[in-house]
Amino acid sequence: MKVAVYYNNQDVRVEDRPIPQPKSSEILVKTKSCGVCVADTMEWYLTPRAPLTLGHEPAGIIEEVGEEINNFKKGDRVFVHHHVPCLVCEHCRRGNFTMCANYRKTHVQPGGFSEYFIASGEHAAKDTLLLPENVSFEAGTLVEPLACVIHAIRKAGIKAGDSVALIGTGAMGLMFIQCLLYWGVRKLVVYEVLDWRIRKAKEFGAPYVLVPDKDPEKEAARLRDLFHSDGADKVFIAAKDISAMNLGMRLANKGGTVVFFATPKPEESIPLFPSYIFFNEITLTSTYSADHLDTRMALDLIASGDVSADKLISHRYPLENLSDAILQTVSRNESLKCVINF
Repeated sequence: MKVAVYYNNQDVRVEDRPIPQPKSSEILVKTKSCGVCVADTMEWYLTPRAPLTLGHEPAGIIEEVGEEINNFKKGDRVFVHHHVPCLVCEHCRRGNFTMCANYRKTHVQPGGFSEYFIASGEHAAKDTLLLPENVSFEAGTLVEPLACVIHAIRKAGIKAGDSVALIGTGAMGLMFIQCLLYWGVRKLVVYEVLDWRIRKAKEFGAPYVLVPDKDPEKEAARLRDLFHSDGADKVFIAAKDISAMNLGMRLANKGGTVVFFATPKPEESIPLFPSYIFFNEITLTSTYSADHLDTRMALDLIASGDVSADKLISHRYPLENLSDAILQTVSRNESLKCVINF
């Protein structure tokens, strides 16, 4: 089988390897599509551990099942979540499934950017989902990223009457727009600086799309005038720029919540003003990845059409051109979601 091996964003090599044989508790999946995530482009995170086979947004057809597997069969069309929690540790008991030690230890092998991959019995039991007939393999690759958005919205405790500010309208930001509208949010202001992304945000139904002022205080004043309040009840920062994070903390209403959804490089930092946070009772939080509850809701939203998968996929590549897909994702040149098709 063909496997893409990552060394850096410009160096991705396709190798031939034997097709793995599933153990009695495993399933073998023939990959049909796999999405390219921004995390697949973060050289500072990936190159120290390279060579790697990436790809954590796969959808495919079950090729073979181990004798202990009784909930799936050969020919089933599936999405497989790359991480699964143990469901019994202290973090899982509190509902913080993505903080489970088992969560990051579990992976599909060798990864979604290969013609076949192995999913463990844990994956099969906890977070492998049958794709409805009206959900294509390409659409199935969006289950994982959409689940991450749902995870953030749930953690923020969104209510229908909340006012919301969203910073960043890449593919994830556009998923945020669709989900927030689905949740009943109508007071939604989206911030973006790129012209083509501004157009996309409007196409996806954002009520207000603004280019932020370079001065966070001036932008906060404009938002207060727009909402006729002290700011946004919930702020989602879906951009990894430090300037976006500085802005986000100033947009929150008194008693509001700011959610950090994207990560900058480890050496980057932002100024924090504890007295401002203290006197305004602002909650700062973050979300990492998604759990088995989020993936199920994500698939439901895609299947129902409440989230438009086709409009989110902008570029398609064969496995041999994975490096091009990575560079396209990095460039942000009218690129939303890139998908590798097999």
